Amino acid sequence: MGSSYSPTRLGYGLLLTCIFSASSALGANSIVPDDIAYKPKSATASASTPDVIVGTAELPSGSGGTLSGGTIAPDISVTPPATSYLGKGQCPDQSRSHDNLQKSVVITRFLRTSPQTANAGNLFAAESGVPELIHAQLSEQYQSIGPSVLQQGFAATNVNEAQLKQHAQKIAHQSRTQFVLSGTIHDMAMDTPETTYAPNLYRRTANAFHDISGIEKFDKRTRTLSMDVQLRDGFTGDLLFNKRYTTTGIWNQRKPVGFDSAAFFKTPYGKNVVALTDKVSQELAQVIHCQPFMATIDSSPGQAQILLHGGANNGLHAGDNLHLYQVIVVSSNTDYQVADTRLVKRDTRLHLSEVYPSHSIAVVEGGSYLNGSYLAVSE
Repeated sequence: MGSSYSPTRLGYGLLLTCIFSASSALGANSIVPDDIAYKPKSATASASTPDVIVGTAELPSGSGGTLSGGTIAPDISVTPPATSYLGKGQCPDQSRSHDNLQKSVVITRFLRTSPQTANAGNLFAAESGVPELIHAQLSEQYQSIGPSVLQQGFAATNVNEAQLKQHAQKIAHQSRTQFVLSGTIHDMAMDTPETTYAPNLYRRTANAFHDISGIEKFDKRTRTLSMDVQLRDGFTGDLLFNKRYTTTGIWNQRKPVGFDSAAFFKTPYGKNVVALTDKVSQELAQVIHCQPFMATIDSSPGQAQILLHGGANNGLHAGDNLHLYQVIVVSSNTDYQVADTRLVKRDTRLHLSEVYPSHSIAVVEGGSYLNGSYLAVSE
């Protein structure tokens, strides 16, 4: 096949040319030095190519309900994700493998765009139940991640990216966490609700057959869960991970059992929801694993010794060395009260002299004094 320039390629070429030109123009006058700042590696996701998970899974212990004998079915099928995620120890840049230090992430209450789709079964607690499932799976499966749950939602979906960044920074600052995880549940609807709640004689007979035999093929009582999940860097607000997930399962429970009940998790639909959140947890852990550990520091002008908000609980030890990044906030020239946060690497390092469970005492290399705001970043 002969090569030819498509409109898409031409567009990318023009975009790259503009970026390089802008970079050259800013290089002479920008207040940000050329020893370029750390930029969180983001994962751009697509809402058009979701992960579809079909099967059953065992509920993690401590997740609110109890399942016995549930296992992940071998017929779980997953569509290729919009972004390729690498396994543990397979970061794109091996020098960015920081799994030995524990990083904190706060999980906000999920939003729901169609509340009425949770009516069947009274599943309104999904807003907090899905984050609790992710929290339990991250806690039990990944020692290098310290998750916590926040009983408040993230910003509404109708705000712009600059406002989303600022909101993530505010939540991370208040929670003293490195990452902020949020989500939006779009759909929890049944395809044909009458097959569960108003079945005719034939459908009642068919439902009984499916329930007794466990055969789900041709069972019409299907229900969907579709949601978006976003992970943001708490210091810059930058988006690191954004992906849509979808699963379907049989909803054969006619009573209003609620989301976080044992009866819910015994349904095929509930088991598939657990399988989906487990998949979410795995991919989130892979992204977090490839990010460096970062912690805020408290310093005073004229003092070479500083307090670092991270300690033995994060895997730090006396004698460790950390990079020093300066936090620079650049206001927008076009948007009112909008600013961009940049982390600029400095040549100076931090040497940990004393390490306690939640904090450490560090000495600035060469006895330098710090003026301004800084972060400590793992090497």
